[in-house]
Amino acid sequence: MVRILCLHGTAINSAIFQAKTEKLRTFLPDDYEYEFFDGNKEVVPQKFLREVFPGPYLTYIEFLTTEEIGNALGRIEEYIEEEGPFDGVMGVSEGSMLASSLILKHQNEKPHAPPLFRFAIFIAGALPFTWSEEYGHDVYGLLMSQNPLSVEADDWINLATKENATPTELQFFGDTILTDMFPNWEERRLQLHEMHTNPTNKHLKPHCYHPGITEERINIPTAHTWGTRDIFIGHAVGLYNLCDPETASMYIHDGDHDVPHTVEHNRRFSEIVKKTILRSDFAL
Repeated sequence: MVRILCLHGTAINSAIFQAKTEKLRTFLPDDYEYEFFDGNKEVVPQKFLREVFPGPYLTYIEFLTTEEIGNALGRIEEYIEEEGPFDGVMGVSEGSMLASSLILKHQNEKPHAPPLFRFAIFIAGALPFTWSEEYGHDVYGLLMSQNPLSVEADDWINLATKENATPTELQFFGDTILTDMFPNWEERRLQLHEMHTNPTNKHLKPHCYHPGITEERINIPTAHTWGTRDIFIGHAVGLYNLCDPETASMYIHDGDHDVPHTVEHNRRFSEIVKKTILRSDFAL
């Protein structure tokens, strides 16, 4: 039996993630067991989600501070301690961000211990924010900028010097894309800025891994999928590049920031997943 811990994305929940991955899971062996773990904070969802799926609409984090990330990872670690061990982890969007952060945290804190998971499945991936200012790269200035989703290494490096940056209008995305996907995005940015103005909170500044800036890589086999119309595609590609190139595999579909929708896309991605798990079985 293969046990997989499943982490949902922002403003959905485990039941929604379970429904969205049903097609994928039908192509995987029957003896795979999936444990879906819910976030513990409620947020405002996209309008279409309210019309299709019942709530509650959950997230694991309210802010992208090191403290919030650390608390979320702590909850997941406690769950693993109580319900594990798990052979692998599967995350979508925010879930993939936390899963990858947890893997890197384990690699840093327990470098001589066995891996926390043998494999990881990243759907509509996002680069991992960190639990401590000692890891990753300072992205406070980036999050306050006109293009907070930029994954250009030069932007990350240059904007890290903007110690007193204030939230600026999202000119790159107009005023719709991010706010449609995350209705409380601007509110969160303002709260993050207000928190940052207190000098005692400097250690909480968001930090994130970037494959072009940080040398560390996720060292277990990974399966990735993302859509060509995903506005976070740079993050998904970045997460892929943050993994060991010898054991990272990807499948690109024609969808958006979501689990693949069609039967054929899920069938093809399932082959990537099975290959990844087989590779982890034999450490190939």
